[in-house]
Amino acid sequence: MTTVQDRPQRTVKHRSGSWVRVAALLSLVAICWGTLLATTPAATGNPVLTTTSPGNGQLVKSPDHVLLTFDRPVPAGLATVRVLDPATGRQVVFERPVHPDGDRNTISVPMPKERHQGTYAVSWSLPSSGLQPISGSFTFDVFASIPPEGVPEIETTHDVTVTVVHAASRAAAIAAMLLLTGAVFFVAAIGPSAARSRIVVRLVKYSWCGLVAATLGTFLSFGPFASWATLSGAFDPRLLTATAESDVGGALLARLYLLVPVALGIAQLMTSPLAGTSRERWVRGGTVLACAAALSATWTFADPRPEGAPSPLALAVDALLFTTIAVAVGGLVLLRMSGGEERDVVSRFARLAIGCAGSLVVACGYQVWRGPREFGWLLTGTLALMLVLVAVAALCRAWAGRLPVGGKTAGREVRPRLRRVRSLLLAVNGVAVLVLAGTATLVTVVPSQAAHAQGVTATIPAAVRQQVAPARLAFDTGKPGGQGSLDLVLIPATGHQGRVRLDVHVTVLTDTGKTRDDTALTGVFTLPDQRAPAVPVVFGRRASGFSSGTASLPERGRWKLAITLRTADGGTQTVAQPIDVR
Repeated sequence: MTTVQDRPQRTVKHRSGSWVRVAALLSLVAICWGTLLATTPAATGNPVLTTTSPGNGQLVKSPDHVLLTFDRPVPAGLATVRVLDPATGRQVVFERPVHPDGDRNTISVPMPKERHQGTYAVSWSLPSSGLQPISGSFTFDVFASIPPEGVPEIETTHDVTVTVVHAASRAAAIAAMLLLTGAVFFVAAIGPSAARSRIVVRLVKYSWCGLVAATLGTFLSFGPFASWATLSGAFDPRLLTATAESDVGGALLARLYLLVPVALGIAQLMTSPLAGTSRERWVRGGTVLACAAALSATWTFADPRPEGAPSPLALAVDALLFTTIAVAVGGLVLLRMSGGEERDVVSRFARLAIGCAGSLVVACGYQVWRGPREFGWLLTGTLALMLVLVAVAALCRAWAGRLPVGGKTAGREVRPRLRRVRSLLLAVNGVAVLVLAGTATLVTVVPSQAAHAQGVTATIPAAVRQQVAPARLAFDTGKPGGQGSLDLVLIPATGHQGRVRLDVHVTVLTDTGKTRDDTALTGVFTLPDQRAPAVPVVFGRRASGFSSGTASLPERGRWKLAITLRTADGGTQTVAQPIDVR
């Protein structure tokens, strides 16, 4: 009788659980980046005053409000408008402007109930994209023209208390962000057992809470800082609303929104079973870095920046620099907390330190490629940190070689080595804290050293910084008793090869001061002696009654600008204005 033995069944490993975990991690990354992209506003750039009501030099009866309209949205609460009374020579408007009828391109202040005959002088000021003051002034006449006593003065110096609070909040936010990213990455990819340490759990929790608190502090102090007010206005509803409307405030709110899914992901990581394989560790670590890159982007967006910044490459370099410093510094801190007694953990961190040094080389190479102006303190600090990381990697390899295999050991022959290791770790940890503090301070004090910020803190053109009031020109509509007007604004900009570029802004108005939507514009610059060919201006419609165009003049001189208006019914009118281009 032949016995037949059953073959052992092949065990099939079900990997559905691992795929579910990977899908969950990818979903977390998608949620973080989706939250960032959905809530972060685009940079608006420097505003240009295009029209006023009453108009510059206009004779009116008794207006209830003074309105200023710009070529782009402006945060009303961060603006300042002052009006000088012709009878008393005193300022009569001290309220913060508002957006009339929800128009974010226009700001309005009320006139006083008691008004006098004469010429009212108006001054206004707004923060630029780099938080430098943009200002201008104009006048209008009520019933009669009487020369004003002067122009209202607007204070544009920062309060010392506000400056200190705002800078400290920004530095604390950056430090907390770096520490939180580095600590969570260490738990995910380097030493998973650190998640069971109470002190590590507290560090992660306090870093997250500190980041929230510091971001709120930055948000609250930004309004007084940008509007040159005192700290007492931090909770002014109009300032808070204006901060939320601004580019910086929108990025700070995006960070707060982003910290919600980040907190859920951290809680899941800290309570999950420890990663059993190298692959699982690095999948978790990669998820942390991807979410940290989204978090670091809020730091980039919350810096003053010009319109169109940052580019994708600059944003990637900023994220690389941020996460590299966070991983290196946070890893040093947690390595000290774990005692440096696990050989595998120390070896992993040694390899990580070398990788971080290589990433810093890439970031430095980009800064060098950007040009000599990018050689700043941040570049010097990056190079110094790179050298520190190489030295730390060498020390870690030496420590790992002296530690026994298999984790922690408390034998007599090992204890003296562990004490020496802990002493060295304490010293290196001090260096890490200094690097953390220095990085936060440099990024706060010198934001232009970031990869994206080239040119942000440079002085804006004088024509934008001190704007000339729009020139109001009248024209005949061609209908019986029909009169219209337009506000003309010219902003000179730097041209190429000796040419002069002029940005031309035109707002077409009815006789009642409302904008006209039925008018098409063309323009041409000419010289009286015709020694240079005519230069056309092609206008593009940008808003109700508002059009803008650009002309590149071959030389300076006294040009004449002729603007032709064509209405929907076929009527044509031409308005000419001499322009002294210097």
